[in-house]
Amino acid sequence: MSFTLDDRVGDAPVTTGHDAERDTPKGRSAWSLVVGGTAACLGVALAAGTHVGLVLIVLPVVVLITWQTPRTMLGMLPIWMVMLGLVRRLTPGGGNVTFSGDPVLIIGPVVIILLFLTAVGRGAFENRTRLSTVVGAFCALALVEALNPGERLLSGLGGLLFILVPMLAFWIGRALLDEELALQIVKTVAALSLFAAIYGLFQQFHGLPSWDRAWISTKGYQALSLGSGVIRAFGTFSSAEEYAAFLSIGVIAWLALAGKKTRMFPPLHLAGTVTVGVALWFESERTAIFLVVLAMGVMLASRLRLRPYGVLAGGVGAVLLLIFLGSHFGSSGGGSASNVLSTHQFKGISHPFGQGSSLPGHIKATRIGILQGFRHPLGHGTGAATLAANRYGHSRTVGTEFDPGNMGIAFGIFGLAVYVAFCWNAIQTVYRAAVIRRDAIGLFALGVLMATLFQWTNGDLYSVCWLIWLFVGYVDAYLGRMSREQQRELSAVEVPTGPEWRRPGEARGTRTLA
Repeated sequence: MSFTLDDRVGDAPVTTGHDAERDTPKGRSAWSLVVGGTAACLGVALAAGTHVGLVLIVLPVVVLITWQTPRTMLGMLPIWMVMLGLVRRLTPGGGNVTFSGDPVLIIGPVVIILLFLTAVGRGAFENRTRLSTVVGAFCALALVEALNPGERLLSGLGGLLFILVPMLAFWIGRALLDEELALQIVKTVAALSLFAAIYGLFQQFHGLPSWDRAWISTKGYQALSLGSGVIRAFGTFSSAEEYAAFLSIGVIAWLALAGKKTRMFPPLHLAGTVTVGVALWFESERTAIFLVVLAMGVMLASRLRLRPYGVLAGGVGAVLLLIFLGSHFGSSGGGSASNVLSTHQFKGISHPFGQGSSLPGHIKATRIGILQGFRHPLGHGTGAATLAANRYGHSRTVGTEFDPGNMGIAFGIFGLAVYVAFCWNAIQTVYRAAVIRRDAIGLFALGVLMATLFQWTNGDLYSVCWLIWLFVGYVDAYLGRMSREQQRELSAVEVPTGPEWRRPGEARGTRTLA
């Protein structure tokens, strides 16, 4: 039996919104606009001198670009998010502003909200699926809990910036993201991760520039220290945690682009992948290493079109292999920075539940957070487990660093139920899309979801969290245009060969897998 997408998409590239080609000439986001616009914004940021000046000058510009050409701004947004931490360090004078702490942080959320409003007008809520229904319930719950009587109003509103705003990217992905732009963003993430990795390696082995040292001293950021005078790198980001998370999805992007159609010159592609991987290793975040290996196992399972038990075996097997290698080839320690960092990694990898590992503490905190959801079924409010609680004096600040615990604290039993439903439907959706598509976009969506497991609502990861929701929304819309029967046929024996799938010289129609 065969199936073709000809009746659905014809000769045009697949899009997820209405008339997306109107945004830029011939429906293409010009790289010159993306690079030039981003460079201009960063230049203005440096010239402004303070964060308040930056916001007053840049915000009207980005609002205008977003309103006029949303696809162009969507292509620029990953660059801004990755450079945000560095911009904050290079433009002094905004950290002590009392009304918001750091007004430059509002630029990204404003752009996402404007893109969301544009997406709504282009059919973001059309052709609903089970996953989109769950995400809609999730968004509504976040809004309602922002008004929780047990939470201060400012804390609740601040919590929306960390939880709801990144979640809005799901609807942006459903309506504004198309094949070309999605692939462009994957390539942008890969390039940005290489830049961040090189900068981070410079920090690690050459020393911190003056602006980075000033950032640590003013923010009192003690979590960077590993002892023996060794400091974790944090790249262009606001924290080492965000740096590790972005390097993780950077590794995924390089691996997803490794196919014949999307990779660059093989030695250069290998060099880029290795550089980002080495930087992730020396960042010394053990959880990130485990999750990247898990993601690689699941991505391989999707390429082999394995069923659920095979996916589980692939992911778990990859993690067990990592533990085995860590225990047999661990570093013996030493005084150099590389030895200290490697030893720290190997200790946590070879004994994930041992005394030197932070995993037991994370599990305990998450368990406490989940139990809070049963003890307080209505939750403590949207901002209760976010940075907004610290800033606005919430009395129950018990962030657990992982989604299940945070959902129990913030949203109670209802939040836990909605989150479980989201997990089930999101993982099913991205895996099915990866199996059907078998391209860089499908693999990236799956890999990102796995590499950030249980960090999907962590809005502290400014550059990462919204990307997760963006690509989950895109693949949800992609599958939403197919019937279940069509999905089963494609995932079992065939892949579509529309214009974006055909190999050079390949006839129109379908291609049966061997």
